[in-house]
Amino acid sequence: MRTPGLGRQVVRAGLIGATAIIYCAMVGLIEQLDPRKIVGSQLSIAGVLFLGLPPIIAAYVATRPRQVRGEEVQPGIGEAALAGALVGLIVAAITMAAIGLANLLGIDTTRNIFKSVSPTLLGILYLHRSAVSGLAILSVVIVLLGAFGGVLRACSVGVRRPIVIGLSSVVGFGMLQRIIPTAMDQLGLPKAWLYSTTYLGLTWFGAVLTFAVAAGLTVLFMRKGSQMQRGIVWMTGGERQARTAEVIVLVVILLLLPFVAGTILSQILGSVGIYVLMGLGLNIVVGYAGLLDLGYVAFFAVGAYITGVLTGGLLITTLGLKAPAFHGGLSFFIALPIVILAAALVGVLIGAPVLRLRGDYLAIVTLGFGEIARALFTSDWLKDIFGGTQGLTKIPAAPIGSLDFRNPRTFYYLVLVFCILAAYIAWRLQESRVGRAWNAMREDEQVAEAVGVSSTRYKLLAFALGGAIGAVGGALFAVQIGSLNDASFTILVSITTLAIVILGGMGSIPGVVVGALVLIGVPGLLSEFQAYQLLVYGAVLMAVMILRPQGLIPNVRRTRELHEEERAQDKWAGDLVGDEDVVAEPSPLGEGSG
Repeated sequence: MRTPGLGRQVVRAGLIGATAIIYCAMVGLIEQLDPRKIVGSQLSIAGVLFLGLPPIIAAYVATRPRQVRGEEVQPGIGEAALAGALVGLIVAAITMAAIGLANLLGIDTTRNIFKSVSPTLLGILYLHRSAVSGLAILSVVIVLLGAFGGVLRACSVGVRRPIVIGLSSVVGFGMLQRIIPTAMDQLGLPKAWLYSTTYLGLTWFGAVLTFAVAAGLTVLFMRKGSQMQRGIVWMTGGERQARTAEVIVLVVILLLLPFVAGTILSQILGSVGIYVLMGLGLNIVVGYAGLLDLGYVAFFAVGAYITGVLTGGLLITTLGLKAPAFHGGLSFFIALPIVILAAALVGVLIGAPVLRLRGDYLAIVTLGFGEIARALFTSDWLKDIFGGTQGLTKIPAAPIGSLDFRNPRTFYYLVLVFCILAAYIAWRLQESRVGRAWNAMREDEQVAEAVGVSSTRYKLLAFALGGAIGAVGGALFAVQIGSLNDASFTILVSITTLAIVILGGMGSIPGVVVGALVLIGVPGLLSEFQAYQLLVYGAVLMAVMILRPQGLIPNVRRTRELHEEERAQDKWAGDLVGDEDVVAEPSPLGEGSG
């Protein structure tokens, strides 16, 4: 049976997949990441992520089920394989045409337009062979990968999920080549069987074993997961005790992590923790109350600068270092409550003028407030307090006796404590009367006011609480870095924090943690990504909005809202066309969206 609308979707997905490969090549991502290997000397991060993944994802999306006359139709294995291969063929044809055009024009001419096109890049795309044989092999591989993506989509969940998790585990372990071998060394475990000492990526034996273990555990959990959970509940004496045991195990893992993984991972996790705090604070404003805030960097700056002044930071001047006009000399832990109160007050001051604004208008105004705050801290008017554009330095490391929290490992524990406290507060707020008022206000402000919810009060409360938690992140940033200047408080901080919330799932506390790990942790592990940070953020957000708009770990209520909206849109489209045979593509919310 031919699935209606499949041909149009195949062409669209093929064009998008080819565009993704060409764009990644033109901006330099493929050349930059090719030296980093994932498996052996053959599979690099560039080859897997930017040459192999686009045709698979394009074919996977093109062959997803469709709604035909109210019934879901899934392409069969053969049809999906053919459609996927056609997607790969389109991707390969356009990509090869672009490479051939670049070669025909000549490197010098092409580099005048695209600076990243180089002989090295073309050598990578030719698979380090002659142009004809290299492009032929690459074309065949792309077509086969497209067919694989289509077949994968047509398989049942019981087959598809273990394969996806197994392959993802191989890629993940390959990208953690700077972390896992260090942990194995510290534990005294041999690593030559798992990681190549020459290319640093996984050995082929290690890759096969990683895939087999990950896929096997997935199959086991899918088949025996409920029985295992019941067994754990029985052993611990009840569901509440089982959850407590899970929390204890998680805390023990988090406490042991710096000693196992080393200083580099501790440094990265410290930065991730700061953005987790920022994300938890912004999640209250955006995820709970539905207020789009693009000026969240203001609270980050308030926490950092006030902490620096209160704890004894020094101004940087042309004549050397000097104490600011107001020099607190307080302990970090005494100054922190003052910082939190100041940030809450700033939140109220920012929230009060925008009480009647919604949506895009609110976003624009809060963006302006964020820039105003940054301008004030770096202005000559307050230079005697905050140091102007040169900023502050010699900020104390929040010492407790001989314990120095600027050390990456001890700083990790400091951040961890505040992240746990902030997550607990956010969780309690979500389940409280205040959280329900925020949800009602986010759904429909007029209806919420009609039933007695004071939008003024709860909006101000959201800004105050969100700002206070964000200021804690700024205070910890000041402790971690030890010096501040205007370069640390750009609009990119607000964009990154909002991206974390959206990626993880608005209103979801675990989603914030996952979003921070993806957007802050992965670039920290792969330093080559730093130059392409904004590009990666944009690509990740586009993919999430298209494939999983509710986020990676969504809030259940938010997921239901998106389902209802999608059904309403499909019904509206059908009524507008007035045709029973209209093909409405379902939302990619799909499976696993609870």
